[in-house]
Amino acid sequence: MGAPSFLRLTLGTAGHIDHGKTSLVRALVGAEGDTDRLKEERARGLTIDIGYAEWRLPDGVEVGIVDVPGHERFVRNMVAGATGMDCVLLVVAADDGAMPQTREHLQIMSLLGMRVGAVAVTKIDLVDPEMRELVLEDVRGLLAGSFLEGAPLFPVSSTTGEGIPALRSGLEGLLRGIPARDSGGPFRMPVQRVFTVKGHGTVATGVPVSGTVRRDDRLELLPEGAPCRVRGIQVHHREAAEAGAGHRTALNLADIDYREARRGDVLAEPGIFRPARILDVRFRCTGEDRRPLPHRLEVVLLVGTAEAPGRLLLLEDDEVAPGGEVFAQLLLAEPVVVAPGDRFILRMPSPAATVGGGVVLGESARRRHRRKPATMEALAELEAGLSDPGTALRAALRAAGPAGADAAALAAAVKRRVPEVRRLLEGLVASGAAAAPAGGVHLLRTAWEEVRSSARAALAAFHDAHPLRDAMRAAEIRAAVRAPEAVVDAAVRDLAAAGEAEALPGGRVRLAGRGPRLSEADRDALDRLEATLRAGGFATPREDEVAGLLGLPAAKAAGLLGLLLERGAALRLKDGVLLHAEVVEEAKARIAGRIRETGGIAPADLKDLLGATRKFGIPFLEHLDSTGFTVRVGDRRVLRGS
Repeated sequence: MGAPSFLRLTLGTAGHIDHGKTSLVRALVGAEGDTDRLKEERARGLTIDIGYAEWRLPDGVEVGIVDVPGHERFVRNMVAGATGMDCVLLVVAADDGAMPQTREHLQIMSLLGMRVGAVAVTKIDLVDPEMRELVLEDVRGLLAGSFLEGAPLFPVSSTTGEGIPALRSGLEGLLRGIPARDSGGPFRMPVQRVFTVKGHGTVATGVPVSGTVRRDDRLELLPEGAPCRVRGIQVHHREAAEAGAGHRTALNLADIDYREARRGDVLAEPGIFRPARILDVRFRCTGEDRRPLPHRLEVVLLVGTAEAPGRLLLLEDDEVAPGGEVFAQLLLAEPVVVAPGDRFILRMPSPAATVGGGVVLGESARRRHRRKPATMEALAELEAGLSDPGTALRAALRAAGPAGADAAALAAAVKRRVPEVRRLLEGLVASGAAAAPAGGVHLLRTAWEEVRSSARAALAAFHDAHPLRDAMRAAEIRAAVRAPEAVVDAAVRDLAAAGEAEALPGGRVRLAGRGPRLSEADRDALDRLEATLRAGGFATPREDEVAGLLGLPAAKAAGLLGLLLERGAALRLKDGVLLHAEVVEEAKARIAGRIRETGGIAPADLKDLLGATRKFGIPFLEHLDSTGFTVRVGDRRVLRGS
């Protein structure tokens, strides 16, 4: 017999306490469907924590069932159990009708983005037919305007079995019509339970919300960032080679102690997901009988299986009315691990009550400016990116700005694998929406043009401020433009290729048609200075003597000397020593020849060899050492590498 097949889907229960959810699951799947696993649950007949069961359909395909607690004190457990649900079965007892937790669970399921479900009206054996019809009518009214409006209603009795076959058939039809979850993205599983098994070690259970995991895969436990390895996998309590989104999964983990993990943590593919304390969100306020919620309201966030206290920061106004939807940020006291598109619930800590929920747009490194058009535009783009990977990637590139980002950083931003991000980037570059200037860094086209414009402006400002200088050094341009060095260098190359700039020897750059503005007198003084240095050999005027030599003001003389140095015609050494470039090259050749003849050279040898006194000779030898031409050994120099 072949291995059982599983729908990548999970059916979950919801409803008020003591309305028969657990009994109904048992009636649906048989005795093995008892989801109360805790001793206290069995003793009290009360579901406290999340329970699980497997339901084998007539053709042998199995579906996971999650049974959640109905008591108001365990709403956090209910929300944790709802993580991964694809279809909900709302349970209402015929002898009670809709109760407070019925309404809250329906509200929570709506906020969590549920779209498919059915309603079971239980305990019909305890009421007469007339009461049954009244309850059914009341339930239809409750569902009006919700995602369950028009959903099938099934009157059932878990005690007598009445209506159970019809419920089974109806749920099977619903489940088979739900598309399987995408298992192609990066793996992520919110942890619901952690325990240890003798002889096996740490086991973590949950329902993966994206991706696929296989034996020996490396994962990381977040938010701690602890690395671990998948030693073994079970799906629906059976050994499996892999598990994917929608599967009820247990992972046997190596390299991690079970005490290091807890409910609320996330097991994920390394390098994609990261803990965050600030979330950008789209928030919907519920509770028609409540007052508007104020900015900076203290809340408790329930997302995935995690719970974190924090504050709700409204970005559009100072309050949000019941039924209103706004962009907001959540400022959390503890980090959580989420992805764009995750649904969340917000509750007030005291008195405990659900006040709304919504969808995560992304993580944020900082608090956003309130009531600013740019803020609203950025968040609207993030929201549009929930359904369009290309838009999500553009939003990530926009956030990166002139700094740009590589594929790995963008994959972490949009929560997709690097190969997929690279394909999306290729499309953006081909369409002209993005640029890939250098080193794997990508920028939005607008950001790339901003860098080019900044580099052009820096060159223009340089020419205006330094009329006697020939060109700008690469290091100066990098310092003037707020972008990574590789991106700035690429922008300069692009300007040169477009004919807007000229690249000169020594990594210098100037705008096309710009350069030093020299009068005839300036050119004459420059020529006289160069001739003096060329003829002077190792007996040239010092830097502080140039103004007097040329008969010019100090600032003008310094500018002309700077131009000579910039062009590489002269060299400035320690203590203001100036040498002509031709003199330097000839001296290096002589020194190299002497060292090869004698094995080394001392400072005293320079007088005879070059006619250089110690005032010139010592700074020159130190220059040769610093440039790697020679190396000092004792009181002598030898050629480096000899």
